Amino acid sequence: MRSRVKFNRLTCACRTGVCAAGAATAAAIAAGAATAAMTPAGTTISNVARIEYSLGAGAVLRSSNRVDIRVGEIIDFSVTPAPACGRATAAGVVAVGFRITNLGNGPEAFMPGSPIVTGGSNFVASGVVADSNGNGCYDPGVDQPIPFGGKTPPLAPGQSFIVFVIGTGGNGLGQVILPVTSETGAGARGTAVPGGGQDGGDAVIGDSGGVVENPAPVPGGLAASLVKSQSVRAPDGSAEPRRGAVITYRIEGSFAGTGVASDVAIADAIPAGTTYVPASLTLDGAALSDAADDDRGQYDAAGVAVRLGDVAAPALRAITFQVRIN
Repeated sequence: MRSRVKFNRLTCACRTGVCAAGAATAAAIAAGAATAAMTPAGTTISNVARIEYSLGAGAVLRSSNRVDIRVGEIIDFSVTPAPACGRATAAGVVAVGFRITNLGNGPEAFMPGSPIVTGGSNFVASGVVADSNGNGCYDPGVDQPIPFGGKTPPLAPGQSFIVFVIGTGGNGLGQVILPVTSETGAGARGTAVPGGGQDGGDAVIGDSGGVVENPAPVPGGLAASLVKSQSVRAPDGSAEPRRGAVITYRIEGSFAGTGVASDVAIADAIPAGTTYVPASLTLDGAALSDAADDDRGQYDAAGVAVRLGDVAAPALRAITFQVRIN
């Protein structure tokens, strides 16, 4: 009796993760792993082959034994300058932010080292703190210090965490370098860390080498600028600048860099051909009185004036008022 045998194609793929039965396998496959499509560390990949054939008038289907392999953990991350906070820190305190992003395929904590100041900056670092409330701004008493040898919380794959190097000074020169090390370890790309991965599996050091030392610029001295804009609303609801239309002026005072500007005052004259709209003066959205009293604003024949007092950079203050076209 003749039998006809047909072999199904067997496909066994790890996609872009590291399929590691041992550290040597992980190290060999780690190159070129793509973060976006990484298989999570600790995932078990199973495969069973099939054989199908005909024997006489009957069909036979049999399966092979199952083979399992556990995905190892890739240790990889980046450190980049964090976006500017957009508001002032405590007077005299300069905070330089760094964003740590886990580019690996398993949870990992990271250890900031001692900051290094280069390039002639007068910035003097006093410590490293975590962005404990996750708002991207340094908040004294809220954001907790990370002592030397301390670490961030474990970050999931793709998750970021901001830390600040805080200190004093800042003349707009130089950079701050914050060395950051993976908790699991460091080494040349492809270095195996047996048992160092998720759930006791193996780990392998990725492109970062387990240590990143990217710099961030030190903020410069304080510089203030004003930007003025306007909008028009006519009595009929249009934006036509005709008699009776109301013009709303907005003045934004921006204080960049570091330091404190003292006794800041902003003034603006009422344009010819218009009349001031009483009680229309505001600061940062809050109404100010027109009289020269205890609040920060006033209106008189010279125009409107707002006293901001001492302003610590970086900061943004906004003033609005209205006039009516005669």
